Formats: sequence, structure tokens, C-alpha cells
Amino acid sequence: MKKLFLPFIIALAFGLAACNQPTGEDQPAEELTEVPSTLLNDNGSAPSVTAVDEVEEKVISTVQVLNTKQFEEKVCDLNNPKGFQYKGKLPAVVDFYADWCGPCRGIAPYLVEFAKEYAGQIVIYKVNIDKCPEVSQAFGIKSIPTLLYMKPNAQPTATVGALSKDELKQVIEDSLLK
Repeated sequence: MKKLFLPFIIALAFGLAACNQPTGEDQPAEELTEVPSTLLNDNGSAPSVTAVDEVEEKVISTVQVLNTKQFEEKVCDLNNPKGFQYKGKLPAVVDFYADWCGPCRGIAPYLVEFAKEYAGQIVIYKVNIDKCPEVSQAFGIKSIPTLLYMKPNAQPTATVGALSKDELKQVIEDSLLK
């Protein structure tokens, strides 16, 4: 029994260590970030992004997964000497997540639902901490999921941990829509 159990423990330890170690094969900033499996439709396809031009503003009804370059273009410069300055015109939620994080996968459907419900009022972004460590380091993200709530001309606020659907909706309405 011990002979069978020991290799299993060793394989498990190496498997867990591999999940937490950078591979050195991080995705270059120029490439698009893959859609996490938690956001895929029932048939395994990526959700479509619906964009409609309305007075120079795009209405996005899905969650946008950003890499570092896209984050700096849409959200904020990481090395701005003046500090944090949100670039967006609409309030935003930024979800710092990892594919291996169970609680992150748990709130993903809520974010997709709220992106549709509040399309044109807020924008929802996702940043994978494993593929964009410089973004998570810039915001001091120590635990995931961490959600940042951003409004134009204001400092971001955050919640750490998986919120229930009702709690998340309440935070969005209280901190972003009022």
C-alpha cells in the first residue's frame, strides 16, 4: 500500500507546484488573451462581443479579458508618475483571477450576467494574474478573486474574495451606478 501511495503523493506535489510557478512561457503582450473556459458558452465556443456605436461609445455586453498591453490602453498606465488615472468613460469592474481558482470560476457567470444587464452603464474586465503579473503587482493583489471598482476621476475601491450574486450586484449599484 505504501509503495502505491508514495508515487501518488509525489506526483500530486509536483502537480501543485507546477500550478503556482511561472513557466517562463508567459504570453507576449501583443497577443490576445484566451477566453477562460469559465466564460465559454454551453457549446464550448467563446461568447461574442456585441458592439454598437452610440455617440462615439461602444456598448459591450460581454466580459473583456485583457492582457497587459490592453489593460494599459483601456484602463490605466501602470507606470504613470501621477499615480492612478482611470482612462475609461464608463465605470468598470476589473476581476483579477486565475484559471485554477475555484472561487474565481464561481463568480465568472455573475460577471457575464452583469455585463449583459448593465451594458452601456459599466464595463467588466478580467485580468489573469498568471499571464499579467505586472498588472496584479501594480495593484498589490495578494488574494483572488479581487474585484476593483473604478469610476472616472476617482480612486478605485476593491473587494477580496468571492461575493454572492446579490452582494456583487449591490456593490456594483452602490459604488458604480450612484
